[in-house]
Amino acid sequence: MSLQLSLQLVIIRLTATEDSQEIFETLNARGTPLTAADLIKNYVFQRLRLEGTNTADAYARWPFETKFWEAEVSVGRFPTTRSALFLSQWLVSQVGREISPRSTFSRFKFFTEHETERTMSELLDIITAQAKHYEELTRRAADPHADLDRVALHFYRMSVAQVEITKAIALWLTSPETKYRPQTIASVIDRVESWIMRRRLLRLQSGDLGRIASELISYARNAADDDVIAKVEQYLTGLVSTSTYWPGDDEVRSSLQHVHFYQRFSQPMQRVFLQAVEDWHRGYTANGHSKTGIRVHRAKQQVEHLLPRTWQTHWPVADAAAGAERDDNVHRLGNLTLLTGPLNASVSNASWLGDGGKRAELRKHDVLLMNRVVIDGSADGWDEVRIAERTDAMITALLETWPVPERHEGKTVDRSARFSKATTSYADLISAGLIEVGAVLVCTEERWHDARGTLLAGGQMLYDGKTYSSPAAAANAVRGGRSGNAWYFWRVENGAWLKDLREELLRRQ
Repeated sequence: MSLQLSLQLVIIRLTATEDSQEIFETLNARGTPLTAADLIKNYVFQRLRLEGTNTADAYARWPFETKFWEAEVSVGRFPTTRSALFLSQWLVSQVGREISPRSTFSRFKFFTEHETERTMSELLDIITAQAKHYEELTRRAADPHADLDRVALHFYRMSVAQVEITKAIALWLTSPETKYRPQTIASVIDRVESWIMRRRLLRLQSGDLGRIASELISYARNAADDDVIAKVEQYLTGLVSTSTYWPGDDEVRSSLQHVHFYQRFSQPMQRVFLQAVEDWHRGYTANGHSKTGIRVHRAKQQVEHLLPRTWQTHWPVADAAAGAERDDNVHRLGNLTLLTGPLNASVSNASWLGDGGKRAELRKHDVLLMNRVVIDGSADGWDEVRIAERTDAMITALLETWPVPERHEGKTVDRSARFSKATTSYADLISAGLIEVGAVLVCTEERWHDARGTLLAGGQMLYDGKTYSSPAAAANAVRGGRSGNAWYFWRVENGAWLKDLREELLRRQ
């Protein structure tokens, strides 16, 4: 009875001149908030009605009404539905700007009203197609025995690493209107994944990476198929802040040689890294060719210590110093491998040699190539020397799985040497790869809308047949000798304002 007395029903009657969407948003703000997907859905169908689209047909196309899309996922501190997360990622792929989960709806509304010439019906077709592909990639990535293409493999690895920021890059590359070939898309994914995984191997912070992923889209989105890989490399290698840089080979190798790998990473991440090593043995690298034609399956193999953690029973040493060294080596990368659960249980703490030893059982029952190498090279035992050698070889496998461009060192810039608005020059934009020599600059002010020039080496500018020391000097000439802020006066033809490129350079630090 008390429940019946507390129940209240509110009926809102609207006239033909009232905006139902505005009222809907107001009620949502004052009550229990709906997800971004709920708000976007209501807005989309209101716009479709205004366009005269058959909304019944459109409802049939709306893809987000299944358990897959209604599932709750977490992004940082914000729990949300998978549909809301996808729409946020899709929007980033369209605008090339970082979007917080809480601003997805308002940013979507602004995009559709001010930043695209497509009708809502056209946008719905694109969203539906990409949502279906996204779901297919996600489901395939979760299947441990599926034969994954490069993008699906990336989805798998990022799901284990709990990284969502690169999904927007994948959506940009694989849109229905993409101009990129599958091999080009795979090569871009190789570089983006290398940037992520090398930072994960070093356990570097990831709080600023979402901004970088969105800016990478903005930076490279207009590049042709022949140029986009170089543009992505140029952007990622230009990152010099400790919070965003792309680590080089020397730093990764130095860090992993002595680290206790087993204790440093979660079991799922250890499996991903060891699976990459196995795939490397099978010929799968960023530039390699498969020897076997199939990657290792991604079922939950168990991470096994070749030299067991409880080594004292069957692996005695001479003294306490040797015991301390053994303890220091047992959790290193070179002492870890993948085994099936039953095999792991049968050999876990066994001795290495002998008929019932771990080596003999591996030879008899295991099929992984990474373990074949161990078996072939340890006929006289397994010890600290071999662990160090295998660690170095496995680091090589990881570096070649996630390579960096030739001569990239991954150095960071000292904070004391950072740029500022006052010190940044036009030449700095060229050095950072944000603008190229030969770029055409056009005036942003209507009064001189025909003014245009060409950026030259060293930050000089060619305008009206004369070379000026900088875009600022050229801007003064356009204005008839009057000074002004050239960062706001010029923009790249069909591209960013110089002020925005300067802001991007400052944000990279």
